[in-house]
Amino acid sequence: MARNRKEQTRTNATPGFALEIKDDTELGSAMLIAEDEDSHYLPIGSVVNIDEGRGIALDDLRRRMCELERGNDPGFCPYCYKIWARGLDGFLVAATILATEL
Repeated sequence: MARNRKEQTRTNATPGFALEIKDDTELGSAMLIAEDEDSHYLPIGSVVNIDEGRGIALDDLRRRMCELERGNDPGFCPYCYKIWARGLDGFLVAATILATEL
């Protein structure tokens, strides 16, 4: 028996979401959040997709590193950046970007 298109989409869906989340998938009202190693967090801004989130995270990290190089306190030292997006049961982490991978 052939599956219908809706069933096929759900089988490929990212857990917690109605569709598969790829780097260029439009996420709607998604937020980029920086987290340090102690799980403190700092909202960075809204993003459209994971690619944009990665670019903004890289820019944020570069700015903070420049502050350190100048001898200033960057105010926050991100361990990772998380992109939160609306899933099936509320907001969920759609992607995690480690600062060491930027």
